[in-house]
Amino acid sequence: MKPLAVFAALFLAACSSTPQGPKADVPLPEFEIEQTVGPGDAGYPDGPLDVKYELRIRNRSTVPMTFKRLSLRTVNPAGGAYTLTQPLEHTFNVPIPPNGEKTVELWVHARSYGVSMRDREPVTLKGVAYFDTPQGYVNQPIIQELQQ
Repeated sequence: MKPLAVFAALFLAACSSTPQGPKADVPLPEFEIEQTVGPGDAGYPDGPLDVKYELRIRNRSTVPMTFKRLSLRTVNPAGGAYTLTQPLEHTFNVPIPPNGEKTVELWVHARSYGVSMRDREPVTLKGVAYFDTPQGYVNQPIIQELQQ
């Protein structure tokens, strides 16, 4: 009986993480991240740091989209400018009109590594932006390098 309960729990968890509804057949939105506050603005501390991003989203489709969630992480090895820390999932509810554009500010928690030979290394972000449309969902993969 115990293996059945474990299987049921795993199955429900898997179902809850899958997108709801069909995938929309629309052009992917343009998604750009700019770092507006980083370790250099705080004097390159060795410890916790809040980093500010400006997210620019352009809806290239003829249907409205709603920016719902952003999953974001750093892929650089520790010891560079910074590494993102929890939470790595950020929720939104930002409507973007057809062929429209929105800018969203996001503060994230990070671990800065202080002054070092690597403190000005670019930070590479990897993640997924999730959108809802009347036609279904859209998932936009993100890989972006941010200069320090």
